[in-house]
Amino acid sequence: MAEKETKKTDVKSQKKKYVPANRLVYWFFISIVARLLLKLKLHTVYDRSGFSELMEKGGPALVVSSHISNLDFLFAGVALYPNVVTFVGSHHFTTNKITNFFIKASHAIPKKMFCADVSTIISIMRARDAGQIIVIYPEGRLTCSGHSVQVTEGTAELAKKLGVDVYWLTQDGAYKSVPKWGGLKFRPGKVVVRGGKLFSKEELKDMSIDEIKAGLAKAIYHDEDKLLTDVSYRSKAPAEGLDGILYKCPVCGAEFKTKTSGDRLWCEECGAEWKLDEKYVLHGPEFDHINAWYDWQEDQIDTSQIIESEVRVGTPGEDGLMDPNAGHGKLTVDRDSIHFEGEVFGKPLEFTEKTTITSAFPASVADHVSMYSGRVLYYLYPVDDKKKVIRWVQYLDKVTKERNMKK
Repeated sequence: MAEKETKKTDVKSQKKKYVPANRLVYWFFISIVARLLLKLKLHTVYDRSGFSELMEKGGPALVVSSHISNLDFLFAGVALYPNVVTFVGSHHFTTNKITNFFIKASHAIPKKMFCADVSTIISIMRARDAGQIIVIYPEGRLTCSGHSVQVTEGTAELAKKLGVDVYWLTQDGAYKSVPKWGGLKFRPGKVVVRGGKLFSKEELKDMSIDEIKAGLAKAIYHDEDKLLTDVSYRSKAPAEGLDGILYKCPVCGAEFKTKTSGDRLWCEECGAEWKLDEKYVLHGPEFDHINAWYDWQEDQIDTSQIIESEVRVGTPGEDGLMDPNAGHGKLTVDRDSIHFEGEVFGKPLEFTEKTTITSAFPASVADHVSMYSGRVLYYLYPVDDKKKVIRWVQYLDKVTKERNMKK
């Protein structure tokens, strides 16, 4: 009887052990496919001098990376090769057949962003215990403008809890090569992947959470306007898609009237026009950089006002895959809460989440924002104008910044 109990315990413990990606598959995908793609298409170079100790010792270790493009995991994977690393990525990738395949193949750890997710912490701890190098993206979402966003709550606490050496990594020029608002069209120019050691595990023991937070924010701080300014990023239509994030005209104040074509962006209301060159400089009234315009838009938002919009709703079906037409309803956002009332899969649904927890909206430009309620993922698509997505994003960003300033 005792022997049977022991065997059952052993089976359970084996199930709980972290299993890294298959080395042969990882070698082929990262060392061959990704490395050649990034080198030939985006002219990527790597400065590994700051990683010499990590490359020699391997894990366990934590790598915090800025989140600049949809290809960031490839940059990190190639930079840290031949180490087989463990990525912590957004759970929403598991709701798509193609990206779910890569999540499973790489044994990445899915994370439900901007909601309580204890299971992810447990998985990360198991990866640490297995001696893995764990790569996380503390911003929790991809930047729209090539400038850092705030570090998510709990990241500093995680670093402290892991108790391993912490490194930083960034990929200068990645935003300009594959901007979030430009789809997945490559714009060849130059990407420089670099990094270094941030904290030793011994230093972490004596550091406060606030000190770790400050260190993390400084390490991943990124501003593409100030990086590789002499490099041209070749594109036949450099401005295309930019109206998805620059929705408010700085000349006449009209909203959702901007349009793009080729290298041009203009306002249909007043006729003001800008051109975006291949070095990401805007030529036109008021602003000469995307960041400045984007930040001005956020400054114009009055968070005492309430956002109300009719939305289409997407959520995973019984198969776990995203159904983008699962329902519809009304989204209401104010300083304190995000409220939805409507119908999903033919049944009434109503929920309210506090903005202290859901402190940011991950988004797909001119398409949808995503959020969790009851640990269920929802995509919210504006019905009347897709450009409203970024106004929702900036509204919640400003609410969070105002709250943090009062602390």
